[in-house]
Amino acid sequence: MKSICIFEDSAYQNFLPLVYNRPVYELRCGIYTLLERIILQYPDTETNLFCRKYLEKLTNENNPYNVNKTNYGSKGSLFLNGRFLMSSPISISGKEEIGIKDDAIVYARLLRKNCLSITPEKFLDQDFINKLKKKFKTKKVNAKLLKYPWDIITNNKEQITFDFTSYIKYGLIQGKIYEGVHLINASQIFTGKNTVIKPGCVLDAENGPVYIGNNVKISSNSVIIGPAFIGDNVVINDLSRILAGSNIGRVCKIGGEIVNTIIQDYTNKQHDGFLGDSYIGSWVNLGADTINSNLTNTYGTVKVQMLDKIIDTGQMFHGMIMGDHTKTAINTRFTTGSIIGFACNILLTRIPPKFIPSFSWYSDNVTRVYDIKRELQVAKRMMARRNKKMSRNEEKVFKTIFTLTERERRLHDMQ
Repeated sequence: MKSICIFEDSAYQNFLPLVYNRPVYELRCGIYTLLERIILQYPDTETNLFCRKYLEKLTNENNPYNVNKTNYGSKGSLFLNGRFLMSSPISISGKEEIGIKDDAIVYARLLRKNCLSITPEKFLDQDFINKLKKKFKTKKVNAKLLKYPWDIITNNKEQITFDFTSYIKYGLIQGKIYEGVHLINASQIFTGKNTVIKPGCVLDAENGPVYIGNNVKISSNSVIIGPAFIGDNVVINDLSRILAGSNIGRVCKIGGEIVNTIIQDYTNKQHDGFLGDSYIGSWVNLGADTINSNLTNTYGTVKVQMLDKIIDTGQMFHGMIMGDHTKTAINTRFTTGSIIGFACNILLTRIPPKFIPSFSWYSDNVTRVYDIKRELQVAKRMMARRNKKMSRNEEKVFKTIFTLTERERRLHDMQ
């Protein structure tokens, strides 16, 4: 059987805090995750996943593929960078070759004898990458290799349209669509089974497709403008404005206004408030009227702080990045280019700092480390409200992240 192996390289660090508890290829851009889109290109192919060691058991729990175990085909394997936003397959068969984009490996096609010594951690080692490039023929390729989270956000609108056209292909109206719902360009609208859309809603696919999954509930007088993706079991509250580029994962509860923002599964943004050009993790709860700015008053490019570095995104529109399990109080206001860590609790009446380390407790009265035992209790309570129980592997990763993020907190004087 043919074999592919999807790996993480050292650039996964650019996607923190979103990838503290998931491999980079589990991030979503368009209708699919990076992993799902690669898998679509290679039916009937043995799939292997490489990830960081501490994520191994959790990744194995969440995926039906070989994780950090190699089952290479008799003729070898095609190694694919997990940051690769793939649009068409690269041939598994052929001469040994390394595909390069900006000095990073996009793919490596190797014979079996040269695969056997490759272990998951090697692609995280730049010295190993350099040796591969010297040992085998290299080819510069014009591939979309995502470098930062804002690359995902920038490509998201176009990718929703591409995925719909390539894989969904046609509109299909299923579920219960009440009289008084307006469908604009219905051939580009897909609604899943058991979905309910109440009167007064407008689904506008004139400038891009609208995909709505199974068991979605959309309350009255909401507007959804394509390109947009809404996953299974999502609840959209009344008077919501789900604008172009909105990408909402499974089992989320959504209200207010969203534009060109990706939200991972199981997150709550039920109330009024604006999210624009942002990426929000799973199990986040945003209090009523939480908003972010996505454009500076100078109309310049947005700069972000990543740990101790300032990086110019090159984007005029960029909102915020927020890690999993973070919570905000009502009326929380984030400035352009904010990065909010994993498992934070933000209770400020003033504008929060642009960079907030993981496991931070920010209030008007105190700034301190969020106690790991207390935060675990909160996370488990939130999961229980969705009839989910935190697994042992999830809890172990949660605790590991607390240790891994100590440097973040030291750099920002968190006690």
